[in-house]
Amino acid sequence: EEGGALTFTFQLARSTCLLTAAALGVQAIDGVHTDFRDTGSLERELASARRDGFTGKLAIHPDQLAAINGAFTPSEAECQHARRVVAAFAAAPGTGVASLDGQMIDRPHLVQAQRILAAAQRKGRA
Repeated sequence: EEGGALTFTFQLARSTCLLTAAALGVQAIDGVHTDFRDTGSLERELASARRDGFTGKLAIHPDQLAAINGAFTPSEAECQHARRVVAAFAAAPGTGVASLDGQMIDRPHLVQAQRILAAAQRKGRA
C-alpha cells in the first residue's frame, strides 16, 4: 500500500510468523523495508516491529543496519528496569508474583525482563 502499509493478507502473514516463533521459542525476524532512502518510515516500522515482539529485522541495504541494530538493542534504562524486575523476583522466591515500585508484577514481567537482559548481553550491553 502507499506509505508502506501492509494489506490484510501480509498483516496476517506477519502476525502468523510472530505467533509461530513465540510458540516455538525462537526469535521472530521482521521482513525488509524496501525503500532504504526513507529513514522515517523505516524508524516507524522498527518501532512497530519491536513493540509487536519481533527481535530483529532483515535489511536490504547496508545503510539500514545502524537503525536496525539500534532499534533492537535495549537501552540502559530498559536494562536497569529489567534488573530491578529480576531482583524483585529473587527477593520473593517461589511466589510467582513480586512488587516493584508499588505495582504487582508477575511471571510475564519476569520473562520479558530476562529477554531484555539476554538481548543486551548478545549486543554487549549487559
